[in-house]
Amino acid sequence: MLSWMQIIDIGHTAVMVPLAGAIAAWLVLGRAWKLAAWWCLIFATGLGIVAASKIAYLGWGMQIPALGFKALSGHAWRATAVLPVLFWVVLQDAPARWRMRGALLGVLLGAALAGLLVVFGFHTASEVIPSFALGIGAGLAFLRAAACVPAPAIRPWVVPLSLASFVLIFSLKPSSISPRLVDVALFFSGREEPYRWKDGSKLPLPHKQHKSC
Repeated sequence: MLSWMQIIDIGHTAVMVPLAGAIAAWLVLGRAWKLAAWWCLIFATGLGIVAASKIAYLGWGMQIPALGFKALSGHAWRATAVLPVLFWVVLQDAPARWRMRGALLGVLLGAALAGLLVVFGFHTASEVIPSFALGIGAGLAFLRAAACVPAPAIRPWVVPLSLASFVLIFSLKPSSISPRLVDVALFFSGREEPYRWKDGSKLPLPHKQHKSC
């Protein structure tokens, strides 16, 4: 049985980035070129916004102390953005109402994960709520694009090749992206050490001790 911590880690880059890649592969293999391009753009933009918020805090200590806000939650954003789209893609051959129910289920799962992040103290509500909203915005943007372009064609090789894409991206260890944000923050800010996530104090290098959520 999955523990609460394992459920929370579903939103980790190690899981969600490969899933996003598998979705892109599914769309490309289905010859939904425009929709695949839209998905890649939407996902990359969201990742960039979340990363920028983390870099701003790590490098310059930018935060809103009155709200307990330090940076957007990558876990909440990724889960809420990816899961609705994943269910929509998997249910592509189902009636429209079932595709929308699948997307709604993805949103609810993202909301549950976001709630757990607050309950277990990984993020404050002020960090999770805008991240969740950003994820919903990403999902809605994709669904809007999907309504305006041809749907992907379902072929026998789509599922195994999409799974192969997931395994390939997973093997590249996308989770290593998060620690690199510290390097980027230090490079551009000129600091020798980043800020802590919890209390705003300094975190001595090496930054391998740092773990963001």
